[in-house]
Amino acid sequence: MNAYSETVFNAKTKIYTGVSSIKNLGPVLQEIGAHRILMVTDQGIKHSGILKNVLGEIPENMEVLIYDEVKPNPDVASIDETANNYRKKEISALVAVGGGSVIDSAKALAIVLTNESSISAYYGFDQYTEKALPLIAIPTTVGTGSESGNAAVITDETDGLKTKKLVFGEDLFPRVAILDASLLRAMPSGLIASTGMDALTHAIEGYVSIWSSHFTDALNLHAVRVIGKSLLPAIAHSENTEAMHGMLLASSITGLGMANSGLGMVHGISHAIGAQYDAPHGIVNAILLPYLLEYNWIANPEKFKDIAEALRVNIEGLSVEEAAKAAVAYVKNLTKEAGIPEKLSAIGVSKEHIDVLVDIAFHDAQYMVPNPRKMSRQDIYNILDQSI
Repeated sequence: MNAYSETVFNAKTKIYTGVSSIKNLGPVLQEIGAHRILMVTDQGIKHSGILKNVLGEIPENMEVLIYDEVKPNPDVASIDETANNYRKKEISALVAVGGGSVIDSAKALAIVLTNESSISAYYGFDQYTEKALPLIAIPTTVGTGSESGNAAVITDETDGLKTKKLVFGEDLFPRVAILDASLLRAMPSGLIASTGMDALTHAIEGYVSIWSSHFTDALNLHAVRVIGKSLLPAIAHSENTEAMHGMLLASSITGLGMANSGLGMVHGISHAIGAQYDAPHGIVNAILLPYLLEYNWIANPEKFKDIAEALRVNIEGLSVEEAAKAAVAYVKNLTKEAGIPEKLSAIGVSKEHIDVLVDIAFHDAQYMVPNPRKMSRQDIYNILDQSI
């Protein structure tokens, strides 16, 4: 980051936080004039009891339609089919209750319900013409960050090759996000670990991105600090309200940071793997993170030293380079303590597909460009070879 570079910081989401902040949902819906709501969620949330708690906050004079079939890694076909099913229902607002796949699905539906084409027509920045429907996002994991960002990740299959595409837009910032840790009390420890490490990946990649700024640095580094203090206690017990609240806020804070700073090649490689294997995004990121940190630290040792300090690593007496390496070592150990597998093979990724994964990741400019260290095809191949 050049201190004198031109930057733009974009933030449009009103964020309510705190235990019982879900009570703001009804007044928010009344304020935007909602009359028929599409609730977007998945089967896990439906059966957990969370959805029932959220529905209890909807004013009685509002009709609610529920789409609860969101699957991990939403694809073009599911978005288009769902939009076709609801396009004539006169939806006035969407409420997303779930993790990243749910919120991204709701963002995509908010566009397609007011525009006539497939979601695949809107890849890139502000490619749609009609304004999206208003969206209220209620995250139920501690890692997505999508509730405070302006992008939706969609799996696309063209000529038999699956890739992940991004749809960006001013309207994709949710109108409101509600961060209520009391909704997450029954969250499984494994999901806290994978989504929490996903949030740490967002924060670190956003902080060291070459697109970072003073604004994004403040957000992303603070998120690193909060996650470093909160992650393991949250994994240990989801009813640790202080830890869960910290993780939920940190995820959203870095979501806002990464929406403006961009991310790096953990995500570039992760998206290639997620598309080909339909693998869980948080776990793939968590496995890849230590390998990319070992590769990237030489590009900006000072920032990696900052990360070490934010994670409360004792770097007294260490040089900048030694402190940077200490940050990498700490994250590697934290991943292990969180119960994340060390290798991608543990989730079914095979070396026989390395060449395809390398080709997809190498051409993903959205992550190649802001990565702090320039990567070649061989570099990506080496990372995959080591991590599988």
